[in-house]
Amino acid sequence: MGYTSAALSFALENINKPVIITGAQVPLGYLGTDAETNVVNSLRLAVWEYHEIKGIVAVFGSKIISGTRVKKGTEFDYDPFKSFQVGALGQIGRFMRIDEKALMKYISYLSKVKPLAIQSRILSVKKDFDTKSIASLTEFPGMSVDIFQSLVENNNIKAFIFRAFGAGDPSAYLFPAFEYLKKKKIPITVTTQAPNGLASFQVNETGLYLKDHDLAIPAYDMSIESMTTKLGWLLAQKFSYEQIKQKMIEDLHGEINIENELI
Repeated sequence: MGYTSAALSFALENINKPVIITGAQVPLGYLGTDAETNVVNSLRLAVWEYHEIKGIVAVFGSKIISGTRVKKGTEFDYDPFKSFQVGALGQIGRFMRIDEKALMKYISYLSKVKPLAIQSRILSVKKDFDTKSIASLTEFPGMSVDIFQSLVENNNIKAFIFRAFGAGDPSAYLFPAFEYLKKKKIPITVTTQAPNGLASFQVNETGLYLKDHDLAIPAYDMSIESMTTKLGWLLAQKFSYEQIKQKMIEDLHGEINIENELI
């Protein structure tokens, strides 16, 4: 659901209607299913008259979550999804509670590039994603520095997602790999392995080295779902290496927040 919601957020740039994603922890027809409740709650939001509901929204359990912030935290609870790193757009119980400020900010992204699609011919649909050209790696002690070059030369990898230590701080012995990728103009986005951490390149020495030498893209507070689909989307739009570096840290649909970082 996290990947689907994020992908739709980038694909339907200026949609003027609500697209509500939902599901169930227990399938319909099984004892204890939550499918009916989630569908009913989705319909309640779709016809909600008191606030303007537009764009890609996930409704699951008691949460209303913007499309680029959907993150699953458990496979057990009936309320498994949360809004990654930021507050939810609202909650659903006996009645609905909407965070008006958060909702208005989220809706504002829909007219950021093009006017809202009041007619179907105005709707901007960019549905292509080149995720097959992305390698997503997690750093571990003793990781081979050669794996990056091998993936590029043998698997035609065109971009990387890298879960580093600390606040996006890879081991120094991996720097030659980052330098190789920069020479080849292959973007690499670096995030952290901390579940609720930020990758800012502003905390520890190796992260600062990446920043000072322009070797990688900091993920800041993007979820792995959003950064992966965003990177795949940018690759499919044929953006250049420099454009991808700039777009990955641009807040297109509420997927990234840099302003709260300490500089």
